[in-house]
Amino acid sequence: MRIYRCHGSLVIEFRLIIQLTGFAMARRNGYHSAKAAAFFPFVFVKSEEFATPIFINHERIHFRQQIETLFIGSWILILMEDIYSRVFLKLELLDYYLYRAGEQEAYCNQHNFNYLKNRLWFSLFTYLRNKRKLTSIPNRPPEVIVGDLL
Repeated sequence: MRIYRCHGSLVIEFRLIIQLTGFAMARRNGYHSAKAAAFFPFVFVKSEEFATPIFINHERIHFRQQIETLFIGSWILILMEDIYSRVFLKLELLDYYLYRAGEQEAYCNQHNFNYLKNRLWFSLFTYLRNKRKLTSIPNRPPEVIVGDLL
């Protein structure tokens, strides 16, 4: 475990936390594929190579979402969207992870480093209504292709 400041955030390298978070969010596949997690005020990363400006910006967007929803609201929203996408839409594992409004907002804006300065409060909720199909680019995380509307 290593703690340091990077790109304006407090970063903790802790592989086990990332693996457990990935498992909780996306089961067995998430255990191996998770690379970072945001728990205000910390950004947890699997290793130093994932403490890039894009990853940090992605996780800082999650910080803002957590603050706006008073933390517990983020987990309730994730749970409700997961149940809907798995039970009613019957989405596969990666698809239901990318279906979440929080991930939609973070992935769509992670390359815009001014996004948090210009972001309106509760912008997360616009992503609940306007779903996009996000497809990951193999071997090049954390980028995604923004596809057609669902």
